[in-house]
Amino acid sequence: MKIIRIEELPGILPAIHYDLVSRRIADATIGAKATGVSLVRLSRTGRADFHIHENAEQLFIVLKGEMAMKTEQEEVRLKPMEAAFISPGERHRNFNVADGETEYIVITGNLKP
Repeated sequence: MKIIRIEELPGILPAIHYDLVSRRIADATIGAKATGVSLVRLSRTGRADFHIHENAEQLFIVLKGEMAMKTEQEEVRLKPMEAAFISPGERHRNFNVADGETEYIVITGNLKP
């Protein structure tokens, strides 16, 4: 077992993501082989440009605030305790639509190395 103190993790800003802080809770650095988990806090202007994960699926779970998820086919708004699943190869972007900060967890399952 490994105890992780999330607030002590370094905040990172992934490429093509803006005005947010992502803390990687689980990834290869702790021995996770096929799953990544991050806690993300979006500022009022937080967003990610359109992008694709060819070999990974993602599950976004909103904890606080409100976030829009957009794909080629649709755009939805997620409130706390709502989630969106993104399939491998599905072009998507997300952005804050709350008056303040939005917080969510994203779980990324790597299907192929």
